[in-house]
Amino acid sequence: MKRVLFLTALLCMICSLSYAQPEKVVYLTFDDGPKKDTPELLELLDELNVPATFFMMGLSVRAFPEFAKMTADAGYAIGCHSMTHSYHRIKESNEYVARDLERFTKEMQTCVDPEFTTDLYRFPGGSTGYKNRTKAFICGQGYAYFDWNAMTGDAQYSFNSDKDMLDYTIRQFQGKDVIILLMHEGKPRTRRILPDIAAYLREQGYEFRALSTDEQEREILKRCSANMRMPELKQ
Repeated sequence: MKRVLFLTALLCMICSLSYAQPEKVVYLTFDDGPKKDTPELLELLDELNVPATFFMMGLSVRAFPEFAKMTADAGYAIGCHSMTHSYHRIKESNEYVARDLERFTKEMQTCVDPEFTTDLYRFPGGSTGYKNRTKAFICGQGYAYFDWNAMTGDAQYSFNSDKDMLDYTIRQFQGKDVIILLMHEGKPRTRRILPDIAAYLREQGYEFRALSTDEQEREILKRCSANMRMPELKQ
């Protein structure tokens, strides 16, 4: 009996080690794509050997369907960033939100993959500007929404040099074990500093992961300071 109990305890310990959470995690996220230079970004990410999550806009998918398909075929996580990036319309009513989600999915199914689905969402401008009823509705439709707790500032600020942007970005990593980094497609300076960002994060011991709503990611993301909300797990 003691031997059985010992083996059972040992097996439990091995299993717990197998599913131990990484201490430091970073999620690279890119908004507003695809853009005309998306292939360059995908090539760079491949060279860096890092996963990423792309929050795409429906109208951008319509403009560059081949690049949206290229992103999906490369295995990157894809989320919805609305059809048109219209803050005001999304705030208007849940009826509009439902139509917007449906239009985005149909656009992706037409342009990328007839079987495309996603449960990842990012509000245009981030979730803090929206009412609780809108955020609850998104989750009620089966989506998780994600903000960020670090950014390059590539859509918000003008920097004098690549180094200034890099320094600004790295400062935001301090004291954070789980990072969701906001970046945007179509930003040459972001692409130029991305290798330095990746190198710094690797030196600091971060593991690169893609956003998802599976159980392991949920556990990791509980330690992240970014605003987010997950839908209920399906039984």
